[in-house]
Parts: sequence; C-alpha cells; structure tokens
Amino acid sequence: MKYRLFLLLAIVSTAWTKATAGSAPLLDQLDSLLSQRSVIMEEKQNKIDRLKRMSIADESSDMRLQLYYDLYQEYYVFKFDSAMVYARKGLELARQTGSSYYTTLYTLKQTELLAIGGLYSEAAKTLSAIDTTHIDGRLRFDLYVTCFNLYAYWSDYCDDPHFAPVYRQQANGYLRQAMDYADASSPSYHYFMGEYATFVSNDQQEARSNYEKALSQLPRYSRHYAMACFALAGNYRNEGDERAYEDYLTRAAMSDVESSTMENMALQTLAVQLFQKGSEHLERAERYINISMQDAQFYNNRLRILEIAKSLPTIVNTYQAHVKQQNRSLRRALGFISLLVVAMLAAVLFIFRQNKLLTRRRHELSDANTQLSALNGRLKDANGQLSTLNTRLSDTNSRREGLARIYIELCAKYIDKLGKYQTLVKRKIRANQVQELLTTISSTRISEEDAQTFLIRFDKAFLELYPSFIDEFNGLLQPEHRIQQKQPGGMTTELRTFALIRLGVKNTTDIAGLLFLSPQTIYNCRSAVKGRAIVKDDFDQQVSRLCAVI
Repeated sequence: MKYRLFLLLAIVSTAWTKATAGSAPLLDQLDSLLSQRSVIMEEKQNKIDRLKRMSIADESSDMRLQLYYDLYQEYYVFKFDSAMVYARKGLELARQTGSSYYTTLYTLKQTELLAIGGLYSEAAKTLSAIDTTHIDGRLRFDLYVTCFNLYAYWSDYCDDPHFAPVYRQQANGYLRQAMDYADASSPSYHYFMGEYATFVSNDQQEARSNYEKALSQLPRYSRHYAMACFALAGNYRNEGDERAYEDYLTRAAMSDVESSTMENMALQTLAVQLFQKGSEHLERAERYINISMQDAQFYNNRLRILEIAKSLPTIVNTYQAHVKQQNRSLRRALGFISLLVVAMLAAVLFIFRQNKLLTRRRHELSDANTQLSALNGRLKDANGQLSTLNTRLSDTNSRREGLARIYIELCAKYIDKLGKYQTLVKRKIRANQVQELLTTISSTRISEEDAQTFLIRFDKAFLELYPSFIDEFNGLLQPEHRIQQKQPGGMTTELRTFALIRLGVKNTTDIAGLLFLSPQTIYNCRSAVKGRAIVKDDFDQQVSRLCAVI
C-alpha cells in the first residue's frame, strides 16, 4: 500500500514538474491525473478507514475528539453528509466531556458545512450560539474566517444589487477582524493576506504577490493551494490575461484531483472557459462539466449541483450539436462518394445489360404468348374458385343472419316475459297478495322452462351456424366413445360444453353458468370427454379449430 502511494505521488509530482516547466500542455497533465482518480480515491478511502478503526478502538475521549476532527477534515471536501456526521459526533462528545475548545471548534465546522450546502440562515443561527468571550486567538481566527466564508458565499448566491453588497461588506468586515489573529508562520497566511488584498484593500498586485507566496509554501495537494490557484486565475482575468487565467484554473483543478476534493469549482469553471474558447475544445469541456456534475453528486452538495446544472445543458447541447454537424458533413461527403460509385456502376451495368437486352427480347416475345395462354387458363380456374367462395360466403352470411334472428327473437321473448312479470308483480302487490307473489316467484318450474327454452334455442342456433360440428367433434373421439344425438337438432350436455369452447368460452365457471349446471359437473364432463379423445394433448385447441368458417 505504501509503495503504491509512493508511486502515485512520484507520478503526480513528475506531472506537476513538467506542467510548471511548460514541457507539456497543462490540460494534458490534468487529463492524466483524471485518469488516475480511482487510485487516488482508493488511497483516500484507505486513510479514512484507518482513522475510523482508530476512533472505534480508542477509548480516550481526548483522542477520539481529535480523531473525529481528523475524519471531518478528510471528509470536509470529499463527502458532505459524512463530514456533517463527524462534526456532530465531535460536538456531542465535546459537550459530554465539557471541552469548550472542541465544542467551539466543532460548532464552527458545522457552520462551514452549512454554508457550503447553501443553508446560510441555519449557518448564521449556529454561529450566534457560540460564546466568544473565552476563546483563544486560533479559534477566534477560525471564527472570523468562517463568518467571512459564510457571508461571501451568501453574497455570491444572492447576486443582486441590493443584498449582495450588504453581505459582501459583512464578509469583508469579518476578514479584517480575522487578520488581527492570523498566524504569520502558518503556510496559509499568505493565502489569507491575498484574500485581504483582493476584497478589503482592493490591491490586485499585492494580492497576486501574496497568492504566489502561498503557492511556494503550501503543499500542492492542499485545499488552500487549490484555492490560491483559483484566486490567482481570477486575478489574472481581471487584467485580461486569459492564458494565465486558464493555466491557473487548470492548476487548481489538478490540485483538487490530487487531494480528492469533490467540492470544487475549478474544473467546472475550466469547462465553461474551454466552452467559450471555441468548438475545438467542446469535447474536453463536455467531459469536464460531466465530471464536475459527478463530483457534486458524490459530494452531495445540492447548491453546487444546481450551479453546474446551469452550465451543463448549454455545454452538452452545444457539444452534441457540434457532433451532429460533423456527422452531417461526413454523411454528405459519404453520400456524394456513394452517388459517384453508384453512377459508375450503373453506367457499366447499363452497357452490359443493353448488349444482353436485344437477345432477351426475342425470347421474351415468344415466351409471352405461351404465358398469355397459360394465364387465360388460370383466370378461368380463378373465376371458378371465386364463384365457389362467393357461394360459401353467401351460405355463411345466411347462417349468421339466422343466428342474429334467433338472438333477436329470444331477446324479444324475454323482454315480453319480463313485462308480464312486472305487470304480475304490480297486480299482486296492489292486491296485497304478497305471499302468493313469493310463491309464484319461488317456483322452480318457471326457471327450468326458461333454461330449457334457452338450451333449445342455443342448440338450433349453433347447429345452423356449424352444421358439421357434431360429425367433426366425433372425429376427435375414439370410435366406440362417439356421442349420438338424442333428438334431431338438439345436443347433449357434453356437446353443448364443447360447443361453447368452440365459441371461445373456455372457463369452466363461465360454461357452467351458461348451461345452468355446477362447475364440478362441467369439470367432470370435460375430463371424461378428453379421456375418450384420440389425441388428448391440446384437446381444447383441437375443438377450437373445428368448423372453419369463411
């Protein structure tokens, strides 16, 4: 593990050296680092895992407070939610142990996270709960820097002519107070002096001098190194030096990658800069803005995701439009070449076919007479087949008309019967003959007559529509088990069951309801008949294919 880390740092250091010396384009160096992000993040995660194991194993409250702080520092710009977890854990433990130093420290860290996440009111409320009467100089510096960052973020977020200047003025006031407690020996001192010169004294040359001093003293993988590069980029852009602006944005992005910083602005801003430079940088801009969105989602900073979302559609859509334009140009060129090839082939084929055409025409004329005679014969056969089909179609239509007539007669009969029942019920109720009415309605004879009438009409209609059904159905059964009609024009329960299956009613319960029988009776009937079939597999499907009707 240590060897891998050493090797990675050696590669990154070499890349940075080449970038600084200008021996290779900085953007290529950034691409090289981005390709190694999985290794860098693995080392980051391994370090976090070691700290977690130590925090679980160590029972000393003081040591755990420090380990929670170390874990917070690792997560601070890596994972928003995890950083908040350890800030809260540290604050809870500090309060339990009565440590005022760590209570103040973890409260400040919570405020930092809330400000990064865009929860400015909550951050300000958290800050107001800090007792500032007994904190030391270092914590007081952190306090004022946190206030400065909070109101600076708030000002940038507002971006309006009324509130933004107010928040920026508050931020600058806190930065003035912070510098009274700054440690001049700290590697980050010149970075904050650069911020002071930029926002308070408005001395851009002094700011640049301090940022450059900070870069010479800070580790390249540190957060403040990346921030100093980003600040220098803005400093140069204010003077119109776009080359230096892009170079320092790239250096800031490289530092973010090396330190596994997911809460970053450099790569996003660099993507926008490349997008604005021209179409030759569109592919790289689109890749960088997508990586920035992935980083923001990994970090889970909703505010940063919204900021990137403003730039992402424009860059992606422009890139896609550029790719489509290139594809259209390629397709046009390919189409033109294809047309030339097709034209040449067509010319060759035309000449070749003309030579063969004269000979073929002679044979075609003689064959045409023979084919015409054959076609006349086929036409006569076709007319005969058409006449037969017309006859069958007329017969089928006639049977279907008969079926419709039977259905109408049956409906009319039951409508008339329902009217008579209604009249009977009214008369009995008016005559106060309720008991007699109940007796009449309870009679099973009436329903049996109706059921018998329905079955007789059903047999007649079905056999008119499918006159060959009984013979074809018996053809599916073994000779000794074939079903005989009890009377002409009527069917047995078995035949009615499979007649309904032929009509598409396959559910046993539905068949039982239509034939006024129990589902068990129908089930037994189907099983018994299937047992007597010649081919038992797919018996219902065989029945469904009987009596094909034109």
